[in-house]
Amino acid sequence: MAKANPKAPWVTTTNRANHAEKYLRWFVDFCPSAIAMFDCNLNYVLVSQPWVKMLGIPRLKLIGTNIYESLPVALSHRQGLERCLIGGQMHYSAEVRIGVRGESANNFQLAVQPWYTDDGSAGGIIIASYAIDRQSEVLEQRLQEEILERQYFEDAFTKIGTALESTNDAICITDRTGQPIYINSAFSDLFAYSLSALQKPNQFAELFTEIQLFQAIHAAVNYGGTWSGELELRDRDQKHIPISLRVNPVKSPNGSVIGMTYVCTNISDRKAAEAEINKSFAALGATLEATADSILVLDAIGNIIICNQKFVDMWRIPSHIFTSDDAHILQYVTERIKSSQYLHNFGKHLSSEQNSFEIVELEDGRTLECYSQPQNILNSCAGRVWSLRDITERLAAEAIVKASEEKYRLQAEKLESALQNLKNTQAQLIQAEKMSGLGQLVAGIAHEINNPVNFIYGNLTYADNYTQDLLSLIETYRNQYPHPNQVIQDKLEEIDIDFLVTDFVKLISSIKVGAERIQQIVKSLNKFSRSDESGCKYVDIHEGIDSTLMILQSRLKANSHRPEIVIKKHYGNLPAICCYAGQLNQVFMNLLTNAIDALEEDNQANGNWQVMDDKPQWIRKDGKVSIISITTEVQNVNQSCDRLIVRIADNGKGIPQELSNRLFDLFFTTKPVGKGTGLGLSLAYQIVTENHGGKLSFNSEIGKGTEFVIEIPLKQPKAI
Repeated sequence: MAKANPKAPWVTTTNRANHAEKYLRWFVDFCPSAIAMFDCNLNYVLVSQPWVKMLGIPRLKLIGTNIYESLPVALSHRQGLERCLIGGQMHYSAEVRIGVRGESANNFQLAVQPWYTDDGSAGGIIIASYAIDRQSEVLEQRLQEEILERQYFEDAFTKIGTALESTNDAICITDRTGQPIYINSAFSDLFAYSLSALQKPNQFAELFTEIQLFQAIHAAVNYGGTWSGELELRDRDQKHIPISLRVNPVKSPNGSVIGMTYVCTNISDRKAAEAEINKSFAALGATLEATADSILVLDAIGNIIICNQKFVDMWRIPSHIFTSDDAHILQYVTERIKSSQYLHNFGKHLSSEQNSFEIVELEDGRTLECYSQPQNILNSCAGRVWSLRDITERLAAEAIVKASEEKYRLQAEKLESALQNLKNTQAQLIQAEKMSGLGQLVAGIAHEINNPVNFIYGNLTYADNYTQDLLSLIETYRNQYPHPNQVIQDKLEEIDIDFLVTDFVKLISSIKVGAERIQQIVKSLNKFSRSDESGCKYVDIHEGIDSTLMILQSRLKANSHRPEIVIKKHYGNLPAICCYAGQLNQVFMNLLTNAIDALEEDNQANGNWQVMDDKPQWIRKDGKVSIISITTEVQNVNQSCDRLIVRIADNGKGIPQELSNRLFDLFFTTKPVGKGTGLGLSLAYQIVTENHGGKLSFNSEIGKGTEFVIEIPLKQPKAI
């Protein structure tokens, strides 16, 4: 036989059983003999086509009806039929005369015998009918039928054998004495025995670890009973294998036991899984006992699966209650609950996917923290785990903490305010020191540069006059002596006297322009630093802005990363403004520096230099030109409170909304590490608001740019 496939799905066996049932139906339909099968109430179960033809009644009208309704003549043989039905008589035959729909009646021989269920009890009777006339033909027909029947049963046995070989269970069929007559491949593979080896005397009994158990099973099944259970059997190498064994009797048609079937299922994997589960339960038990919480696990219908000792101690459950049934334990618990939302009914109204958390108060004054979680297996609720913790002492400690919380909070607020003031003061001192040092440095450098530049500029007039005189003298010589000697002629050609005369005049003029430029820069530095002024003075704001732009001129020019930044001035007609000029110039410096940084970042992200027509050109998809616009005006609020408005705007990428609330915070910066300190805008805000009693605000739109607005009074209260 073919070797059984241990991995074949169970559906294969089911399909084979369905095929066997189909073949049985075909057997009944195409059987040439008139055969009918009746249950224990003598109602039709199955009928063959010849039986239908014999009675002249359709099959569907026969099934489920009583034999006496379709075959009244059977009433005269009722006792014989009932004896077969109760097992008192194994065979019964009778001769009857049957007529169909007015046709002449014919004589038939009825052969009756009982049929049995799997448990050995009589399930009903089978009746076969044979026409008595033409005995020779009948005998020949019966012989043919027997041949066909034998072929059918041989085919059926082949199919049954294939089904047995395909099953994963190990199957052994023995005779009445316990001698094996058949084993499938699964049995041979499991126990390492061939059929011939297993047929040796007492060899089959050697599979059992206890011979008395084998004998008891054999005796019980020999009397028509069945046996099932789990035990260990031994294979040929004496290895013990855990087996789920089912033993059923094989009965003859008369109901006597003629053999037994042993169906063995290897449960080694299941036993190993159970052992692992037991280990897991042991570990779970140890974990539950080690946890600080009391744990209660209920199944889906509210029975206790497990609880730890802390649960018993928390609820102070007496031993006589704890050893009773689960209902008494849970009732004892609920009677001690003063208030709860879920615990008093153990979550009966919670869904299979809903967790719960609540604070439970007990009758004895204790307070519990209660948490529950459902346990779902294969999308169905298998129970719920409850975790409880006594928080009475913790709540008392929290009450003490809350009592002094307000005091500590006020102290913390005072300390935080003092710390913030200290940070601000420290930053101001640092910045003031830097600005003071920077102002002194700028003033010193300007002074040191101014002296030699004034010396150079003051002598340029004389140098120019002397140069004109010398050039005039040379020209006079050339006119008076148009043909000098060869030595002078060679020297004039060597120095290219015509070019020298023209270029030297330009050189003196260029030196004069450079000296004037240096004087202008020195003047701007002095105005920016205001080192020669102290306190609040009336100044020209436009001069402060222009001097700041002069210092930042190098950053406004084009470089390798961006084109030139265009400055657009929209100056209003301003009077002299009373302010701290040096501080206000620092505000202009910080705001303009931030605008330049924003435009540089925007340009680097959206454009680049390209060579076109042998000239470098800045190419940007949106065609935007970097612009910083400066607008000044006087806002007439009333005669006593006119205010100066200075707007410094760029057309960069703008400031994100989430950063707008922190822009003036101390040490806050959006620039990379090493490039920004977070002091510029904070100090500018302080200078404008605190030192000048004004306002510093901004408007920004992503993709459009940012505008800072400085607003200060035209006259300070402490003006000198």
